[in-house]
Amino acid sequence: MSNKKGTLRFSSSNTCGMTNESYLPREILEDILTRLPAKMVGQCKCICKYWRALIEEPSFVELHHFHSKSRPGGWYRVICLTTCDFKDIHFFSANYEGGLAQPLFTYLKSGSCEIEASVNGLLCWYRKVSESILIMNPTTKELITLPPFTRPANCHVRYAGPLVSFGFDPSTKQYKVLNMYHVLKERQGQLEYSHCECEIFTLGTHSWRKIDIVPQASHLEFGSRGVCVGGVIHWRNTWYYSICSRTVDGEVVVAFDLKEERFRVFSLPREFPRTRCLVELGGHLAACDKPFVELPENVPLELWILEDYDKWGWVNERITLPRDIVRPPIYTNGAIQAGEILLHVLLKRLPVSTNLEVYYYGRNKRSLRKIEITGLSLLNPVYMGVFNLVENLVSLRDI
Repeated sequence: MSNKKGTLRFSSSNTCGMTNESYLPREILEDILTRLPAKMVGQCKCICKYWRALIEEPSFVELHHFHSKSRPGGWYRVICLTTCDFKDIHFFSANYEGGLAQPLFTYLKSGSCEIEASVNGLLCWYRKVSESILIMNPTTKELITLPPFTRPANCHVRYAGPLVSFGFDPSTKQYKVLNMYHVLKERQGQLEYSHCECEIFTLGTHSWRKIDIVPQASHLEFGSRGVCVGGVIHWRNTWYYSICSRTVDGEVVVAFDLKEERFRVFSLPREFPRTRCLVELGGHLAACDKPFVELPENVPLELWILEDYDKWGWVNERITLPRDIVRPPIYTNGAIQAGEILLHVLLKRLPVSTNLEVYYYGRNKRSLRKIEITGLSLLNPVYMGVFNLVENLVSLRDI
């Protein structure tokens, strides 16, 4: 095989009898391969060295990920289960339309952990026992552990581990991980909220860097994990410390620009409910009910979606749920290109063998459809999460 003026020529030795006169322009070959499922692309890497080199180019990986967002089958679902003793974590993958789940990855002797965020098909999670942060690509089945981070010195920290957030900067094409500590100080026998300390890690580097938090944001209760939209990580200020005095009366969102590495603060509408947590829905920042709050009967699930980021314009949407999923807590997690929002019951314990039901709410038609996932067989599993992911061929070791 040779490459001349952007064309590929094939010999019969590696193309099942194709003649030397057969060729494909590079741009046509790339267009074809970037529209194939990830598994098939992996098989194509074995055809020849040129194809392998082409498929591993960053521009090819980016274009394949872009096409996967709109290609049928480009989206898939990852289910995370752990054993009741939290020793092992099991990941399963399932087709977007449901059906039989396939074992994807098992992480042994992990201890208790939390999935912190999913960005561009990558998962970031924090292992509490070893205090380590891991990045996983379910498409390529790669898993890396980040270097150890630094704890704040000479202070009492409320959290046993950091508040971990994960994001992607589209301008520099860099993935970054932030961890923050809420620092509490003791005064007259009482703990008071003092400030936050922050570190940042850029994938592809070797160490964490200290980030100064501007005074306006340093005294905010950053609340739960951050949500990345458009190269910016967002947190909702949440009063997590009942033993401490509240430092901010107004309702705000704290934002961290991954390119500029700078914090900003945005005010929320007065009618915006206080008990909302942030999620990403189809490229939009959104706020929904806390997943651990049980919904009363006949009360719809309420979403606030940031439709206009420049003008900070929010739209309110109410979802009427079927009776069989109204009572338990509902978790809202991601959306697909077609505008469907993933809803599922936040279960704490599954039987040995079970079928998992999830719902998709279509914003355009305001309708719900149910998807069933089978084959989640595990001895005494504890359910952890369901994630909507899009295929991404990026190699974590080459970032």
